[in-house]
Amino acid sequence: MDDNGAMMAAEPAVAYSTTSYTDVMSYLHSIRITPAVKESVARRLLIEVTEPDLAKTFARLDHLSQLKTDWDGRGARKISFAVLDNLRKVLLISDNDDWKYWMISPAPNGSLSLQSKRHTASISVGDEDYSYYSSKENIEEGESHLKFTPNGLLNIMRRIACQPNC
Repeated sequence: MDDNGAMMAAEPAVAYSTTSYTDVMSYLHSIRITPAVKESVARRLLIEVTEPDLAKTFARLDHLSQLKTDWDGRGARKISFAVLDNLRKVLLISDNDDWKYWMISPAPNGSLSLQSKRHTASISVGDEDYSYYSSKENIEEGESHLKFTPNGLLNIMRRIACQPNC
């Protein structure tokens, strides 16, 4: 058993290609782990197979979660677990296309920043709130310290991504 009480797989896992949620769940139910872990792994594997931009974003978050204190050599704080959890919640309700034009960067204060690949726009995600700024074709907008909700952040991302044509 590991620290959270789940049984570890008794035999090594065999990798095989899959294209459906049913295939993934069938395989996962053949190994001994908790139902919650099975569901989480299945959701993630399906994303890896079918949604490459979303999968890259999950991988980027995994990488950023490994950063230690002073990751920049200037005393930067480790990325907050709450910040990482906030973005993971957004990932779980978003579509592949929602992440096509966004990059994620760490900030020295332990938050994360999303930058648009298309125009001048950024979103700063904190433990409990987020702020954003966007400027494109003489349209500027932004707000600070909005209470974090996954849907709220995703709606801002979508609105900024399609400016000014929406």
